[in-house]
Formats: sequence, C-alpha cells, structure tokens
Amino acid sequence: MHKRFIDRLLLPAIFGLSTIIVALVLWQMLVTHRLAEIQAAAKEQASFVKTKTESELSARIVPLERLAVRWHNHGSSDEQDVKADASLLMSGYPAYQAIEWVDPKFHVLWVAPENGNEAEIGADLSGVTGLRATLEDAARNSRTMVAPHVDLRRGGRGFLVCVPAYSGKKLSGFLVGVFRYQEVLSSILQGVGPDYWVAVFDGNEDVYNRAGVNPPEGPYVQEANIEFQQLTWRALAWPKTGAVAYTRSPLPTLVFGGGILMALILAFAVYMAETAQLNVKKLEAANRELEREIAGRAQAEEALRQAQKMEAVGRLAGGVAHDFNNLLMVIRGQAALSQNNVSAGSTLRRELSEIVKAVDRASSLTRKLLALGRKQVLQPRVLDLNALVTQVAEMLPHVVGEDIKLSMDLQPELGRVRADTAQLEQVIMNLVFNARDAMPRGGELTIQTANCDMNVAWRRSHPGVQAGPHVMLAVRDTGHGMDENTQSHVFEPFFTTKDSSKGTGLGLATVYGTVNQSGGCVTVSSKLGLGTTIQIYLPRVEEPVEIVETPQPILRSLQGEERILVVEDDDAVRRMTRRFLEIRGYTVIEAMSAANAIQFVESHDETIDLVLTDVVMPGMKGRELVERLAKLRPTLRVLYMSAHTEDDAINIGILSPGTAFIGKPFSPDELAGKVRDVLIGNRVSPGEEPLQYSSEA
Repeated sequence: MHKRFIDRLLLPAIFGLSTIIVALVLWQMLVTHRLAEIQAAAKEQASFVKTKTESELSARIVPLERLAVRWHNHGSSDEQDVKADASLLMSGYPAYQAIEWVDPKFHVLWVAPENGNEAEIGADLSGVTGLRATLEDAARNSRTMVAPHVDLRRGGRGFLVCVPAYSGKKLSGFLVGVFRYQEVLSSILQGVGPDYWVAVFDGNEDVYNRAGVNPPEGPYVQEANIEFQQLTWRALAWPKTGAVAYTRSPLPTLVFGGGILMALILAFAVYMAETAQLNVKKLEAANRELEREIAGRAQAEEALRQAQKMEAVGRLAGGVAHDFNNLLMVIRGQAALSQNNVSAGSTLRRELSEIVKAVDRASSLTRKLLALGRKQVLQPRVLDLNALVTQVAEMLPHVVGEDIKLSMDLQPELGRVRADTAQLEQVIMNLVFNARDAMPRGGELTIQTANCDMNVAWRRSHPGVQAGPHVMLAVRDTGHGMDENTQSHVFEPFFTTKDSSKGTGLGLATVYGTVNQSGGCVTVSSKLGLGTTIQIYLPRVEEPVEIVETPQPILRSLQGEERILVVEDDDAVRRMTRRFLEIRGYTVIEAMSAANAIQFVESHDETIDLVLTDVVMPGMKGRELVERLAKLRPTLRVLYMSAHTEDDAINIGILSPGTAFIGKPFSPDELAGKVRDVLIGNRVSPGEEPLQYSSEA
C-alpha cells in the first residue's frame, strides 16, 4: 500500500517540480532582463558623466589658454591687462580657485584674486615635486599640462592647469589655473542624473561623491573612465534605492507566484489522473486475474471431463477385459488340455497350437485394455530413468530405420522415479513407434530427460497429479504433426490416424493409463509440419535405486499332493482351474464365492495348504476374504488370480511386496509353477524370473 502511494506521488511530484523549475527559469529571465535594463541605464549615466566632465573641463581651460595667447600677442606691456582679465575670468567661472602667474624660474609673481591669496605671491614652486615637473613639461612641449593630486594652500585637494605663455618665441611664464576637486566637479555634475548617485575617483582617491558614502558592490554600479589631459578619473554611477524600487517590475514575482500555483494545480491534476490510472490498472489486473481464473477453471474442468471420460472408458475396457480374460482362460485351458491328448505332429495338434497362439495375442490386447483403464497389476521399483532409456535406446536403431536420426538428451543428475520397469519400457517403445510412423520420409527423433518442479497451477490443469519435484521424459519428432482436433482425441482408445491395418489405436491410450497409474501425467504439443512432442512427468523420489538380482533357475517338479481351496465366481474358470491342479496331483476344494469359502473353513477342520482366490468377486473381494480367513487360520498361504485388479484392490492396483499373484489367462504349467512357489515359500520379487519347473511327474 505504501509503495502504491509513492507510485501515485512520483509522477505528480515530477510534473510539479518541472513546473516550478520552468517558473524559476522564467522568473530568472525576467529578473535578468530587468537587471540588464537597470545596468544599461546606469551605464548610460556613467557615460554621460564622462562626456560632460571631459567637455566641461575642456571648456574651463579655454579662457586660460586665450589669456596665454593674448600675452603672446601683446607682450609684457599688457601684464596689468592680463591680470585684470584673469580677475574677470574668475568672476565668470566660479570653479577657478585662483589664477596665478609663474615666471620661468617657477616663482609666483601675482595671483587673481589677491584677496585671501597673498601668501601665494612670491612662492617658489620649484620645490613642489610634481608641480615643477609639470611646468617643465609644459615649457618643453609648449602645450597645456595638468598637475594632479595637489594639496592646495587654502585647504583641500585639487589639480593645477599649467598654460605656457610666450613673448615671441621666448617663454615668459605660466598661467596656472587652480581647481579644487569638489567645487569643479560639483559645478559640472550639478543636475546630472538626479535619480543616480555619482562618485569620481582619481586612482583610489575619492575626489567627488554625491552620495557621501562608498559605492555599493553589485551589478547596479557602472563605471566609465574620464580622460582629460594628463588626468584619468574613474566615474561610478548607480541608481538610488528609490529609483531601483520604482523601476523594478512586479512581473517576475507574478510569474513565479503563478508558476507555483500552476505547479500545485498541475501536480494535483496529475495525482488524480495517476490515481485514476492506477485504479484502472488494478481493475484491469483484477479482470485479467479473473479471466485467468475462469480460463484455469475451464481448463481444469476440461481436464476433469477428459479424465472422467478416460476413467469411464477405462472402466468399460477393464470390465470387458475381465470378462474377455475369463473366456480366454477357458479357451486356452481347453486347447492346452486337448493338446496333451493328441499325438505330436498331428494336424489337430497344430490347429490347437494356433488356438493357443491366438489366445496369447488376444491376452496381449486385454493387457492393453487393462493399462488403458489403469487396472493392470504393476510391479514398481525405484529406478534410474536414464539407465532405462539408454538400455531401450540400444535396440531403437533397428526399429526406427536408417533414415531417422536418433538423438539422446539426458540430464546427467537426473532424479529417480518409482515405476514398473517393463511397463515403462513399453511406454517408451510405444512413443518411439508413433514418432517413427509420423516420419515416413525420415527425420530426427529425440529422447530427452530432465528434472522439473510442478506448481499448483499445473496441478489444477492436471487433476490427480501432485505438485512438487518430477522427472520429465520427452519423445520429440520432426514429423507431419497434428492439428488441435487430433490432439484432443489422441489419448482416446481405438483412435488412430493410421490405416486400420497398421494400428489398433491403443498405443497412446496405453501410455496414458500406465503413466497415470504410476502417479504421473502425459502432455502433448504438436504443430502441423513441425512435429510432435509428448512429455511424461513422473514423481521424483529420494530413495536409492533398487538393484534386482535375478536368481538362478532351479529345476523342480510341478507335481504336488497338497490341499487347495479355489475361490472363483465364474463356473467355467473355476472348473478349468480345478482341472489344471488335479492333473498335477493336488486335492482341490471349490468355492463359488467368498462366503462359501469362509463357511467351509469354519465348518471343516481338515488341512488347507493354499487358498487360490480371485481378486474381484461379487459381495466380497479377494483381499477381504484373505483377511477373514487369516483370523481363522493364520498360517494359511494365499495366491491371488485375476483378469484385472481394480484401484482399490492390491494397494490401488499396485502389487504389494510379498503378495503372490497370477494373471489370467494362464496355462496349466504357469499355474502349477506359481502354486509350487507359494507352497514351498519362494516369493518372486518384482522384476525377477520365477523358478523353472519340470513338467514331468
């Protein structure tokens, strides 16, 4: 929940921050533009100060230069007139502090006005370091020179303008104009930029300052250099605080405030849109999950219907096989007994042999039907599937032909499974035969094994299969493949795409029944023109592989003298079984039902060495009968016989260790040998060969 809330806030935060950044950029642009305008105005004022100061200073020294020209034209006879003109000049230009006449030896001869400047008359200026050099430069260059940084006798700082005066070509002296910084600049800059502060610096010396304080540091202060004669001043101009406030536009603030408001509105709108989108996504996800659940249920229902259909067909096939095996039992038994009464080499004996062979083929067909119905008796053991596949693969090149390439893809660390070795071999062969028939022009056949884990979803789509670790066996071909309709019927009994002369349609049905009876499942995937892959999944077990040692056959007699109780509900099979046993010397007691057998044992004290009982009988099954008889006679030995075994008989269709069993139809020798095994205590373990017996008495 917290993560979803953060997800909803992420995009609005991005939009809001982006909008604030844009507002800040616009605000900065507007502020920068306004600052540039103020700077430009201040720079314009500084330039104006420079221009006016330079022009006004030039104008101030023009009268002084004209006096020097007059001196040159009229000579010393007009000295009094020049002095009078100087006094007149002083009255017209109040910026002059004084005008002095200095002789070539740097002595002040007169000063205008004299009032207040008496001390200047007769002063020797040669001792003033900077001033003497300026006077010498003026005389040498015959032009006006300026002496800066002069301490004036009447106080303050200023500068002197030195204009050389000549009589003919002879230097007569110097007209020196005395200017105080503050007065001259105040007169020049009066009324310039009333909204701006102005300061003038000569180097680091503040020679004029309208504000009375040091100039501030900042972008508003603009500078211009004043160049006049030998003077170089630095003029600074900056707007007054009121002017800055007056000229500052409210637009940047409005833009920034509007941007913040827009950011909040946009962030809220995006948040609502994101919340709505997340709700839509959650609704879509819920719909998809519902669709998957519906599809999964539909698939599970279809798989259940398929399983129920196969179960129904299997029950039907098992019932038919049971009755058919009983008939085959009688036919084969009669044919076998008749062979004993016919001499060898006779035509009748050969015909009886053909009957026996036909019965054996029919018996093989019933075993397939029992596998389809998962009613066959299995003898499972823990085995290495890779070893089994490798063993079967040795005979496959002769089976599939030279035009089919056989490939093996076996996982090295393959888990172990519990299954019937013989039945699993038959499963592999059936799949290989189908793959071979799907590639009439050759191709590639691959057998693959791998470890895999089945999840709960897999279990839902395959009813009866437990989730967890499994071992996968796949047979893949590059044949013509199957369409979806064919795939939906591929495990049905008697369904085949081959000619009627090439198959019965029980191959894959048998595979389906055997694998399901072993606790696994089968899947098929195929595309037309690309081939088919059939995968078998068997539960993985942790027990070690069971090693089965084949005992050496021991030749023993099939004859016996023991007393045997035969329990069989089918009269013909019971009579045939009795005859098989009697010709081997046994004493046989018949019981047509389990109730009759129990009644006989309860009412008779005579010894019974063996009970030979059918597994499935009306009223009471064979295992229940044995449990009842074991209470009456604990040492009683038992041999089960059946045409099939139902799921609830013999460990749900699986032969328990130590349980003696013989399947119908059987021959007289097969029955006699099995009876001898049980009577002498020789139990045949699953996968082992029985003892060999001699048919001679």
